[in-house]
Amino acid sequence: MASKQNQCEICFKENAVGHCETCGDVGENCVDIHKKGKVFQTHTVVLYEAVKMHEDGGDKPNIFMRDITEEKCKQHPTERAIFLCNVHESMICGRCLHSEHIPCVKEVVDLLKEGITIDCEKVNTMKSLLMEVKDEILLLKNEAEQSKDNYKKTADKCVQDCMELGNTIKRRVDELTSGIRDGITDKQNENLTIHSHISKLCDEKTKWCDDEDSKIDNFVDNNLAGHLYLMSRHFEKEASDVRSHLKEMKHKHTFKGFDFKENNVILKCLFEDLDEVCEQQDEVTGSDDGNSNDVFASTPKINKTRRELTVLLNQAKDELDNSEKVCTNLIV
Repeated sequence: MASKQNQCEICFKENAVGHCETCGDVGENCVDIHKKGKVFQTHTVVLYEAVKMHEDGGDKPNIFMRDITEEKCKQHPTERAIFLCNVHESMICGRCLHSEHIPCVKEVVDLLKEGITIDCEKVNTMKSLLMEVKDEILLLKNEAEQSKDNYKKTADKCVQDCMELGNTIKRRVDELTSGIRDGITDKQNENLTIHSHISKLCDEKTKWCDDEDSKIDNFVDNNLAGHLYLMSRHFEKEASDVRSHLKEMKHKHTFKGFDFKENNVILKCLFEDLDEVCEQQDEVTGSDDGNSNDVFASTPKINKTRRELTVLLNQAKDELDNSEKVCTNLIV
């Protein structure tokens, strides 16, 4: 980019006031030659003001492009595009107008003839509209930023609530399973107590059998027929008493069997109910017509439990049966 010290690269006699893409930096006289000379008609020149020195010492050149009527036609580089075809929304030259745009002649504007000038009122209107658009952009950005923060808080709270619900369900399940485990343990302790009683009785009766067997052998070995006779008189009764004790123990102290079985139907209902215990509700902001509306996913409230609904259903059935009986009696 040129500055005040740059010289014209054509005449080297004056400071550059523009830049030609073909010739380089050009002075004021050479710019005029570019405008008038046919050999320079295909050259593109960019004009700029002298560099203005700012209070901070920085250089900032203000570049001014040539007006659109000074641009060359894309189809005919030697001609200036001084016409606007509204049909094709394109800048054209006179040759284009007479060769390709004759049907569009009523929609072609001669920019030089119209004497197009800068309309301050239109400029102000355009700038005002731009300010309104920028305000709307800023408002939307601020709303989006605020919504992002608000919904982050909402998302964090929903996650926390979900975790608390999970902990609540887990505690309840632990309570239920804990009761089942305690019941199983109690029954097993009872079985251990029964086993202890039976073992103790069996040990006592086994000792009695061994003692009696030893006595019989002693009496036989020592030829003590009298002792053996006296022993035999009550032996059957005593053996019968032992058997009675064993039978009584067997019927009185029975082991309590148990088994853990899952009710698949109830579990299926439970899991289905858990799906409806909580849900994610989507909030939609905004609408197709540009109006901002909040739409929440609504779900029907269930105020009765399954058990309560079953009771109400049974009551309704009983009332219906009673009504049918009354009607039958009236008809009879």
